[in-house]
Parts: sequence; structure tokens; C-alpha cells
Amino acid sequence: MNPWRGLVFALAVLAGGRLSAQPPPPYEQRIGARLPLETPLVDEMGRSAPLADCFDGRPLLIIFGYYKCPQLCSVVERGVVDALRELRPTVGRDFAVAYISIDPTDTPADARIQRATSARAYGRGGTTDGWHYLTGTAPAVRAVAEAAGFGYRFDPITRQYAHPSGCVVVTPQGVVSQYFLGIDFSPKEMADALGRAGRGETGKPIFNLVLECFRGDFVAGRHGRAIWRALQIAVALTVIVVFGGIGWMLRQERAAPRPLEGDAS
Repeated sequence: MNPWRGLVFALAVLAGGRLSAQPPPPYEQRIGARLPLETPLVDEMGRSAPLADCFDGRPLLIIFGYYKCPQLCSVVERGVVDALRELRPTVGRDFAVAYISIDPTDTPADARIQRATSARAYGRGGTTDGWHYLTGTAPAVRAVAEAAGFGYRFDPITRQYAHPSGCVVVTPQGVVSQYFLGIDFSPKEMADALGRAGRGETGKPIFNLVLECFRGDFVAGRHGRAIWRALQIAVALTVIVVFGGIGWMLRQERAAPRPLEGDAS
């Protein structure tokens, strides 16, 4: 795992777990499901953009999240971008990326900023070709998300969205081909999945142990609460050990004798 994403993960673990009464909806792996390609969404320039416009005969990698997310959405997105940088296939030429905001208050201006940031991080000429950052009405986005198996809900207390982390690879025909769950992704597996989707083929479900985005809340699965508590304890102990070690080294440094001025060393 990338160390910076690992740090964010650790802080999210410590911050989460006690702020939500119930776990967020999971990512249901609906491999073989067809997405509603004519769903009316809005592109970065405020123009009507059905999901079908993102494909252009290429496979599509879809990220669900929202641009104002204060937690893991940006970590997931950066994890995807970092993996894509390692691939020989190129965004815009061999496949496309669509980030679909689940927050109906997100605007095309928000989408433009996010798209420019990701294209810049991708680093292949800085072009935004093949990067689609979309917004839409709540019913339109919900239709696409439900077809893709992406569950989410809005919490009125924290005013944040609870949702799973990951992304979806879709064939040029709009069929769900493969899921990637979590915040850190294997470039080789992603390349294989995009190649398979480009041929119109589908993969297999993967083990569903995934961090949920809601103030770092919950891990999916039947034993999610127990797993989450174990993660919190493990991370808390790690933080204690790290800071304890730093404190010990600082005390040792202060206690070390200092050479007198003029002494030769």
C-alpha cells in the first residue's frame, strides 16, 4: 500500500466506527449486469452527457464518489490514477475513465477542477481526453449506481455520504466486467481487467473486504463490526508504539552528554 494512502487509512480507522449507527451499503458485485447507458448526466462543461458518450468503443473504468468528500474519495481516486500511470494502455486512446458524483449538489465547475487535477497527476501530456467527470440529478445517478451495485446513503447529521470504496471496469457495450475494491490497486490486475473488458469479456467476483467511506466507517461483510474493531485496536496500538518510540528517542537525545566547547573530537 502506498504509505500516504496508508496514513490516511490509519487516521480514518481511528476517526471512524463510533460516528455511525449502521454500516454503509456495500458494493454488490453485479458482474454481467448492463448499465443504463442513456441515463442523462451532465459533463464538466454543463452539457447533457448520457453515460454512453463516455465509451466511444472503448472499455470504461467508473469511479463513484463526490467532489466535496472530506474522507476517502480522493484517496480512492488517487489510487486509481497511480495504478493507471503504470499501465501501457493510455486513457483516451485505449480506454476511458468516468468519475460519477453521487452528490446532486456537486457542480460542473467542481467536476472541471477534479478532472484537471487527475489528468495532471496522471502525467501523460496533461490532456483531459478520455477523462469524464460527471454530475447529475439524484434519480439519474442513483439509476447508474444501483445498476453497477454501488450502494450509498446520505447521513443528515454529518452531511456526508456513506459508501464503499473501489471502482468498476465496464465493457464497451456497457456490461459490468470487473470490480476493484479498496484504495490501492494492482496495475497488472487492472491492465488485465481492461484488456478483458475491451474484448467484451467479464471477470469473476473478488473477495469483498473493503473500507467504507463514511468518516472512515465500517468494513463490509458479515463480520464487519468485529473486523473494524480489530482494525481500530491494531491501528491505535501502532500509533502508540510509533509515537512512544519517537518520544523515547527524543529523551535519549536530550540525555546524551554534550561535548564541552573547545574539546577536540
